[in-house]
Amino acid sequence: MIRAKCLTVYAGDAPVVKCAYFEVEPGELAVLFGPTGGGKSSIVKAMAGIYKWTGSLEVPRSYFIFQDVDANLLFAYTDEELASVTCKGFVEKRPIAELSMGQRQLLAVRLALESDAEAVVFDEPLAFLDPASALEVAQAIAKLADSGKAVLVAEHRLEFFLEAHRFYLVNRAVVPADLEALLLEGARGGFGPYFTRAQRRFVAPPRAEGCPVRVLGREYPPGSKIALVGPVGAGKTYTLMALAGVYKKGGVEGCKPVGFVPQNPYLYYGDVDLSKAPRELLEELGIPPASSPLRLSYGQARLLAVLWEMWRRPRLLLVDEPTAGVDRGYSEALGEAIASYGGTVVFATHDPVFAERYAQYKVRVG
Repeated sequence: MIRAKCLTVYAGDAPVVKCAYFEVEPGELAVLFGPTGGGKSSIVKAMAGIYKWTGSLEVPRSYFIFQDVDANLLFAYTDEELASVTCKGFVEKRPIAELSMGQRQLLAVRLALESDAEAVVFDEPLAFLDPASALEVAQAIAKLADSGKAVLVAEHRLEFFLEAHRFYLVNRAVVPADLEALLLEGARGGFGPYFTRAQRRFVAPPRAEGCPVRVLGREYPPGSKIALVGPVGAGKTYTLMALAGVYKKGGVEGCKPVGFVPQNPYLYYGDVDLSKAPRELLEELGIPPASSPLRLSYGQARLLAVLWEMWRRPRLLLVDEPTAGVDRGYSEALGEAIASYGGTVVFATHDPVFAERYAQYKVRVG
């Protein structure tokens, strides 16, 4: 079983979770749920030996699947991945590069199932998935628990794990909660899992002017807010890259200057510290200026990257998955910031509610 007693987790020298108690029995699925920056990913990293910790932590032979699932996939073909965890023979052989994000997550779940791990720990496994793929992956994760493994999932999209055996609210501490209490606390705190009216507001970015763009053959006026929607692997990211001028794609044309925030927000940052970031944004997100961006949670890194890029005032802002790894309250605040930004914004998303609420135009890709 997984068991933590007064677990304190540190990012650098600063404690991010204090004196946490939680446990997961074999055959159980437990969910860590809470606001962005509350410490969910930090707990997973501590369990994996990446972050330092104090207290008591019992982790049996475990398999970890991180937010960037590609970190779990080391080989070029599916049969090679499966051969790395089991001696069983497998006939399927597919290039990893041809798998969609959802297919890669399913492969990672299968690797965990075929392994001899007693416990499996996930960090935001549904962050980059469309609703259909997310449901398929969530069902596969539940089967891991049915096989007798202890399964712990850190996740914002709680609606896909309503049948879990245990729930823990994570917000600098860890509190056990039943599902009803967790939903009520999420509603009161403004972090979901469902959308409510925005309770947070970011500092308004400097004024910017947009430009006309062409997306899949249609012209859109300056200042448009455009959502690219469609299933995993349909080409939304490729379309963003074409708008940025990296690739050529028929019927797609952007403008300069352009700002781009990639799906992996850590790739946005070039400096090892954040001293050049706008001070107002750092204060808004509670981030010390001397912090390394690699110490931020996925959600914090994404929020800061999008807002910082707005501060640069590009005429065209491109964002790949603006709400991945971000709680509902911050998602709404970010949506309001995007809607009020004077420049043209094109974002790719698997979040249909976010697209419906904050995009003037929705373009289906694929």
